[in-house]
Amino acid sequence: MALLSTLKILDRAVIRKERRLPAPGDVLVSEGDMVAPGTVIAKAEFIRGNPYIVDLRAELKQKTDPELVDRVLVKKQGDVVKAREVIARYQKSFWSEVIEVTSPCDGAIEYISRTQGRIIIREDPRSAKPLSIVAAASRLRVRPRFLRMFTTVREGDYVFEGKIIATTDGLDFVYAPISGIVERICTLTGTITIVKPIRHTSVLAHAGGRVSKVIRDYGAVIDSVGAYIQGVFGIGGECSGELMMMSDSPGEPLRSDRIDANVKGKVLACGSFASFEAIQEAREEGAVGLITGGMNQLDLVRILGRELSIGLTGQEGIDFTIVILEGFGEIAMNREAWAILEKNAGRIASIDGTTQIRAGVVRPEIIISACYDSEAGLPEHSQAISLISEDASRAPSVTYARLRIGDRVRCTRPPCFGLWGTVESLPGNPEEVECEAVVEVAGIRLDDGNLVAIPQANLEVFRRED
Repeated sequence: MALLSTLKILDRAVIRKERRLPAPGDVLVSEGDMVAPGTVIAKAEFIRGNPYIVDLRAELKQKTDPELVDRVLVKKQGDVVKAREVIARYQKSFWSEVIEVTSPCDGAIEYISRTQGRIIIREDPRSAKPLSIVAAASRLRVRPRFLRMFTTVREGDYVFEGKIIATTDGLDFVYAPISGIVERICTLTGTITIVKPIRHTSVLAHAGGRVSKVIRDYGAVIDSVGAYIQGVFGIGGECSGELMMMSDSPGEPLRSDRIDANVKGKVLACGSFASFEAIQEAREEGAVGLITGGMNQLDLVRILGRELSIGLTGQEGIDFTIVILEGFGEIAMNREAWAILEKNAGRIASIDGTTQIRAGVVRPEIIISACYDSEAGLPEHSQAISLISEDASRAPSVTYARLRIGDRVRCTRPPCFGLWGTVESLPGNPEEVECEAVVEVAGIRLDDGNLVAIPQANLEVFRRED
């Protein structure tokens, strides 16, 4: 039995991509619009929702225990609340004053600590403010003019959300509700003002296509038709540029003599290997990305300037994206992918090096949209393959299949690791291999013409109809 590959190398397919902001903002496209890779789909002034800490001990002016917390709460963890909505109510006796504790913001109750008597409310980003004025003196029950005696920060300090910014000898605490810069400590009003930096964020279409659905306040779904190729590893985020072939064959490495000013703004594609020196030269000339069959792992570390994050890549913050199609080392690019790239040379290629090899597998990808260069409509989805669907975030299942004569395969173990070939024979009986194990083998005609016997368990099968 051989492993049935989930890797997609498709000359023409329907690709559906959901493009959305991390927080609500303004959507700039409408359903039916045609978009280019660089089209801004949505933008926002991104202010992350602040976590507000409500200290029941301070609000009720007494010590709390889990029983008291359960008794006074009128909301539970996960509830959505509005600003000034009552979240706790306490009356010591029938004749006593009723104390109501209200929410400081619109948001959701994220966590309730019954032992510490604290409630954490995560502010709704849509109502988040760029600054927060904390009534520190009243919370500590001290006179405003003495506030500086109890603060743990100074004006100009950067504080993280949840940091203690004022305390009365460890008895009462005031926490920073947001991350930001302490702008002012006012001894007239008894307040501490924290200003939160605003981050401008936007999301691009990434691939040319048609807007099939608008996601209100967040983004849109883009439908595209074109070539779609998945790699095995990559670094760097999304980028796009004209595809430029830098090798004459899938077995040829990146040629330095071809690297000149013409590579500026382009996505380069080479065959079997790209050296560190050649990549650095391409970056200096302004290339935005590279597609290659293989690379040296240590060269990737040198490019990043630090060790690789094996679990998840794509967040390195570098200006150059690399997609490796075959693996580490000098490995010729498979001929199917090479043929697709060669045919689409000169078109706009959108690449993404994001790789996740833990739960929820994410592969680096190459999209070459046919929609961007022509006005032809999208074909019916029944006539093409939908690559990105509602359950795309789930890890692909591991499937094993019986080999068939004519199957296209790739070797996954030495001595033929990374080599491609076609199944030419399937001996009926197990045979002894180099390690002296007796296993089921297959006769593989490699692309270089050699005929080799490979254990079936060391083969990855690529089957178009499956």
